[in-house]
Amino acid sequence: MKLTALPRKVARGLPYLGKELRAIASDRTPFFMAVPRAVHIWRGAPCNAKCIMCTYGYFKGDKYRELISSPFTDEMMLRALREIHELCGRGTLVSYMGGEPTTSRHVLEWIELAGELGLDFRFTTNGYIMNEEMAQRFVTAGLFNLGVSLESLDPKINEIIRPYKDGTAKTLRCIELLLQERGRQKKHISLNIKTVLTDINLESFLDIAKRFGKIEGVICTPQMFEPLEDMPSATKELLCIKDTERLRRVTDQIRELKRQGYAVHATEQALQEMVRQNLADKNGKASTMHKKQIEMNPSEPECNIGTDNLWIEHGLVELCPYHAPIGNFVKETNLTLKQMWYSESARRIRAQTRACRRLCTISCLRRTPILHKISTFLKIA
Repeated sequence: MKLTALPRKVARGLPYLGKELRAIASDRTPFFMAVPRAVHIWRGAPCNAKCIMCTYGYFKGDKYRELISSPFTDEMMLRALREIHELCGRGTLVSYMGGEPTTSRHVLEWIELAGELGLDFRFTTNGYIMNEEMAQRFVTAGLFNLGVSLESLDPKINEIIRPYKDGTAKTLRCIELLLQERGRQKKHISLNIKTVLTDINLESFLDIAKRFGKIEGVICTPQMFEPLEDMPSATKELLCIKDTERLRRVTDQIRELKRQGYAVHATEQALQEMVRQNLADKNGKASTMHKKQIEMNPSEPECNIGTDNLWIEHGLVELCPYHAPIGNFVKETNLTLKQMWYSESARRIRAQTRACRRLCTISCLRRTPILHKISTFLKIA
């Protein structure tokens, strides 16, 4: 990190730190004063790819049509952003996931409104249709962070998982265009290169981290492959990591990369839980991403996800996707997100999330220590 960037990073991070302190006080005292530091908006929307580990890759007919539609419509996003600001204030991460966001004609409008409200907008892309004009407009609009999905630098590996003609070259070009554009405009945008660890690309993450992990404002995130419901058995067999010792060796190498200063977004607990999950369900037969009985070690602290996160999933307002909703953004238009957050229903569900011992390995669900959050923020802010 450049010392000249430190004042900007600190100024941008202070509202987040304030939210963390409020969350800590809310978790440890009878007084609840927390507000979300991150709001995740998940909805159905079109995608331009057919990745094999994703439902877009294997759902067909009515199931596929459900994937590309949602009761939470484009028009609702502007109201959602304003209500997020009312609840959370400035310095809040708004993480959007809906198909391939770059194909939406409204995404630029959402980024611009978020910027006006002091919210930090982010989403994840495959980068296939990124060009010079789009990169310029995203950086100009003030996009805070862009996740980029990449499974390997080798097209022969990457395009087995993400079968798209010249997809690897297009994704790498997306990364380069954004890095070049932020340099040209002298405006900050951070990149999070995300890799799903599978049996066919496990060591590929190390190459990705070595290539991008020391570039200012770039972090690399490993995510364990977890089968989805109704996934073809052949895909499970292809992608599930068969050799736990091989996975253990890779997690050891990730630790070494972190010691060498590469920006890898994975806590020690996350690396341990990847191995723990693989030992418990090596072939992905006992559980799926959303139906899993594996629990955390008893020594791990209570889950605090419901204290500083909020989801709007197909319009349902949730403290965690694995617990009952606290409201409905689409139907309960007489209630704001702020009213839902402080409701009796939220208090009850929040107690359930704290008592939950479910082992979560997805990065947006994983419990993260405050020092790791600060370290990560200083790398991406």
